[in-house]
Amino acid sequence: MFQGEDTGMDAIITAGGDGSRGDPLYDLTGVEKKALIPLSGRPMIRWVAEALLNSGLVDNLVIVGLKPDDTGLKAESIHYIDAVGGMIDNILAALDKVKQVNPTAQKVLLCSSDIPLITPEIVRGFVVECGSQEADVYYAVVEEKTLEARFPVSKRTFIPFKGGRYSGGDLFLIDVRVPDKTDLALFRSLTGSRKNYWNQVRLLGFSFIIRFLLGLMTVHDAAKRGSQIFNFEARVVITKFAELGMDLDKPHQYDMIKAELEKLQGHVSEIQTSRESNIL
Repeated sequence: MFQGEDTGMDAIITAGGDGSRGDPLYDLTGVEKKALIPLSGRPMIRWVAEALLNSGLVDNLVIVGLKPDDTGLKAESIHYIDAVGGMIDNILAALDKVKQVNPTAQKVLLCSSDIPLITPEIVRGFVVECGSQEADVYYAVVEEKTLEARFPVSKRTFIPFKGGRYSGGDLFLIDVRVPDKTDLALFRSLTGSRKNYWNQVRLLGFSFIIRFLLGLMTVHDAAKRGSQIFNFEARVVITKFAELGMDLDKPHQYDMIKAELEKLQGHVSEIQTSRESNIL
């Protein structure tokens, strides 16, 4: 079903988010679990899972917050666990599962279920962009000009730094030992402010605020400050893959992503038809 190599790298998808009446995506799709929103004939999470598993890098995949019958993915390399709380608790539980199924695990790809435009080539490309992999955490960010060139009506939020404006991506490469190094309570505070960038800035300190406001702080400076606070080495990866910053949060993004996936499927069908014609 999937093509993989014995690389020793594993992956986690967090898929615990639920919608309810009044939420724009729920009202549009009628689907309670965001990860299961249908896109071009399959639940959204399948696009993400298959990109990871077909990358040739991932031996084991842990999915948080769903069951095998939800996704239809039942390979031996895919493991499911229940959501246990907030984002950090879910990630910690998933890391424990990774270490259980692969005691020699070192690096883990971590992503959300709502970036369905990623492909195996993008997964491999991001790992290459991470370089030596000696840091504890690698975090993808997408520069405004990169994302706007690929998705000009995405309406993403961008944070201004010296040298450019950036939007966070939803793919990480992390060391499984990170939880042993950091203050998890403080880390929960930061991730709880994930969509509130001013709260993130305040957590990083007064001098950071001044440099940020004066336009003297680069995105890499921010990563260094984060490393000092949380006691692990974090590096920002300014990725060339706009798809990593194109998460599905709003109805207009649903329409855009759905159209992209349908166009991709149409292109694949054309190639297959052409190959079959050549064989005949």
